[in-house]
Amino acid sequence: MGHQRIRPYKADLGDGAQMDMAMAVRAGRHVYIRGLTALGPDGKVVGVGAGAAQAEQCMQTAKALLEEAGSSIEHVCKIHTYITDRAWRVPVYQTVGRWIKGVFPCGTGIIVNGLPRAEMVVMLDIAAVIPD
Repeated sequence: MGHQRIRPYKADLGDGAQMDMAMAVRAGRHVYIRGLTALGPDGKVVGVGAGAAQAEQCMQTAKALLEEAGSSIEHVCKIHTYITDRAWRVPVYQTVGRWIKGVFPCGTGIIVNGLPRAEMVVMLDIAAVIPD
C-alpha cells in the first residue's frame, strides 16, 4: 500500500506564502497525524483560555482522522503533547487520559513558548497503527 494523504490543505505561512500539507498521512499500516490544535470545523479556536476544552477538540479531531485512515484511538502508539504553560498540564492530561484510557501509548510532554495562534494553549501530535 502506498501513502494516502488525508484532508490535504494549503498551510498559510503568512505574507502570502503557503505550503502543501495534509491533516494525516497513512503510510502502510502507520498513521501520522499533524499537530492538532483547538481549531473547530469552522476554523475558529475552541475553548479560548481553557486547556481541557482545547484538548477535547484535539482528541475529537484525532478520532475522526484516525477513523478516516482506517484506525482508531485504541491503536494510538505515541502522543507528543505541547502546552504553553505548566498550569495546563493537569487539565490537558486528564482530558487526553479519558480518551486513551486502557491504550497505554508512549508519550512526551513539552512546554513551549507559543503555538500558531496566541489563544492556543495545547497541541497534540499523534501516531497510530492500523490493526491487521
